[in-house]
Amino acid sequence: MFSSLRFQLSILILLSVVIGCTQSDLPPSPAAAASKGVPRIVVTSQPLLQMTQAIVGDAADVVLVVPADTSSPAWSPTGDDAKTMQQARLIFINGAGYEPWKDRVSLPGSRMRDTAAGYYDQLIRIPDAVKHQHGPEGPHSHPGTVWATWLDPELCAAQLHHVSVHCRRLLPERKLSIEATEAGLSVELNSLNVMIDSIRTAANGEALVVFSDAPHYQYLTRRLGWTLSYLHWDLGDTLTAANRTELLDAFKSNKSGTLTQSNRHIFLLDSRHSADTEGFVRKSGGTVVRIDLCETASPESTPLADRLKQNLQRIRDAIAE
Repeated sequence: MFSSLRFQLSILILLSVVIGCTQSDLPPSPAAAASKGVPRIVVTSQPLLQMTQAIVGDAADVVLVVPADTSSPAWSPTGDDAKTMQQARLIFINGAGYEPWKDRVSLPGSRMRDTAAGYYDQLIRIPDAVKHQHGPEGPHSHPGTVWATWLDPELCAAQLHHVSVHCRRLLPERKLSIEATEAGLSVELNSLNVMIDSIRTAANGEALVVFSDAPHYQYLTRRLGWTLSYLHWDLGDTLTAANRTELLDAFKSNKSGTLTQSNRHIFLLDSRHSADTEGFVRKSGGTVVRIDLCETASPESTPLADRLKQNLQRIRDAIAE
């Protein structure tokens, strides 16, 4: 009996060792990370997620509170989402109307940082008078502010600096590494300004009129010195009859005097639209340039600066055709 008892005790000891080793190999949960003194930073956009993760590295737990496949303007936080934000040490929002839900949630103002705060005077309003129709819902308007500020490399760099400043205050011991990381990322973003100049040169300095499926691209087209004639299309699989008529009317209303020298209708299209949508725009006479709005994660884990660069390359290629 004594021998049997010793055998059972040995088994229990062995099991406890195995379980302990297995648990130590697991990544720490957010709660465990917080208990070790790692602060949590909540962000509301994919660009801010990439900026903040690059800036703080493993010194903070950075969480994108909006689901990865969802646009923040179309999202409503749950009670758990609100709790996640309320318990965070910092909350970075994009601003410019990207978080219309924030006024419906009680958030700690002392810890929430609007990364567009440094350039409110540069924000672009969507006029209330712009009316259009989505299928059976009838004509309606999309008032508000253009929110894709990061498509302009200069505004993106300003957001990065805002993130850097507040992360340095949160993590003073990381000040030097944060400054160095910001400097490196700023060089990458500032290099895109050279590409913008090359696109202007390829367009012979003309103030072109270009078209798009939405108003989101206006910060980018403003930097290029172009006018954007935009529609309001949903990210559906197919275009409605109203969408198709809207496009044809837009093309007809802009004569050759306001277009490129080759009289093409350059059309900026959200890269998430279907091939059928792109095909209709091309068939209607448009030169399609797919634009990555960077709202969702890149399947290839492409850095933000590279995604913005690819957008500019596609625009430059379209102009040079």
